[in-house]
Amino acid sequence: RNQQEDRSERSIYAQYDRANTTSREGILPVITQALSANFALTLRNFDSIPFPSRGWGLGLEVGGGATLGAQTEPYGRVLTRGLLYLPLQTGRIATRAEVGAVLANEGIDLPRTQLFLTGGDTTVRGYTYRDIGVLRANGAVSPGRYLASGSMEWQRPITVNGAPSSWESALFVDAGAVGDEPAELRPRWGVGAGVRWKSPVGPLQLDLAYGVEVQSLRLHMNVGFSF
Repeated sequence: RNQQEDRSERSIYAQYDRANTTSREGILPVITQALSANFALTLRNFDSIPFPSRGWGLGLEVGGGATLGAQTEPYGRVLTRGLLYLPLQTGRIATRAEVGAVLANEGIDLPRTQLFLTGGDTTVRGYTYRDIGVLRANGAVSPGRYLASGSMEWQRPITVNGAPSSWESALFVDAGAVGDEPAELRPRWGVGAGVRWKSPVGPLQLDLAYGVEVQSLRLHMNVGFSF
């Protein structure tokens, strides 16, 4: 059930997950299942969409359910996210943050679709899509129970003949971490620069980012504004 307005959106839904998930020991893949009830709320207060220059957005997802199959255990899940635009005399600062947690008994295996990964064009630039997770004993990266990520970006209009154009420059710093325990959250950093274009189909974002931990450059592209 979904209710959408200009500045807010609410959803209530049931969800069934079935996934091939690496066990917490990282040795064998297991088929995991879960059934959950969820509530999602999004609040928006931007001066303009899809080209905001000031304002904020907040999102909250809360769910609870139980694993299915031979092992039936309850669990809870929460994910919060925020976006803030702060206008400056020249340009603006855009800050983004996301925090998530899955609360469950130790030792149970949850579907990977209920866990967290991060990295990519709209999260931590300088890394491939959903490349940041928990490093298992076999060397594989798998989703974790806790997530924390954030970004700070300076966006500045590019002037032509003394007047602002439809292009902007950007400098940014991203960080993100995933773990099975809060103490395991160790951020992976990405830094870089890019350009923005107010295209007819929405904001076009082109970024060149350096992943500090992987020591490599990546080109990222994203079209549109969504929150």
